[in-house]
Amino acid sequence: MPDLNSGETPSQTPNTITISEDKLPEPSFLIRATAFTLDYIFLLLLGTLIIVQIIIPTSYSTSTDELLIWINNYSLWIENPVASVMPKPSEVVTATLLLITESFSMIFILYFLICTRFFKGRSIGKKIFNLRTISLTGEAKVSIFHSFLRAFSKTLMLFYFFPCLLIIGFLTKHFHKSKKWGHDLLSQTKVIDEYQFNQMLSSQRDIAL
Repeated sequence: MPDLNSGETPSQTPNTITISEDKLPEPSFLIRATAFTLDYIFLLLLGTLIIVQIIIPTSYSTSTDELLIWINNYSLWIENPVASVMPKPSEVVTATLLLITESFSMIFILYFLICTRFFKGRSIGKKIFNLRTISLTGEAKVSIFHSFLRAFSKTLMLFYFFPCLLIIGFLTKHFHKSKKWGHDLLSQTKVIDEYQFNQMLSSQRDIAL
């Protein structure tokens, strides 16, 4: 059972309130998915800006011009695959695509790690919808290790093993006894509705007085 508080200082909360894991208020799937979508859009925009303006221009083995030509040819092939042969990417285009994928992966991992560890489990999307990632190990904050594990597994699911890991996460959510998504299960964390959680804390304090 995690010992939790609403982020107040020790002087404000002299007594720790213990709430069992199964009673922690969870957000609906729709709310959680919407919060993640906002984070995803933000990271796509931020990542694109960083990659186009900084990473690719400083790399000697990549070329945006060749990449754009290949993308255009690939789009034409998608529109009419019978009339033409699928364009094969050159070594430069392959290196550029690999660099883009690796760069996005690092940006996603760093973002989710920093938000989980240093911003009290709140990303931008979670902050908007009043959600929070908490540790189930009894610690006040999610540890660096578990924050990295959570961020890394989410990024793997998005960029490298989609939709296989998403299916596995879905199965753990609905069929594992913990009823948690795969990355939550691995990192020993849980996403809660912080508004309902604070109301629960308030009622617990009233009972204790």
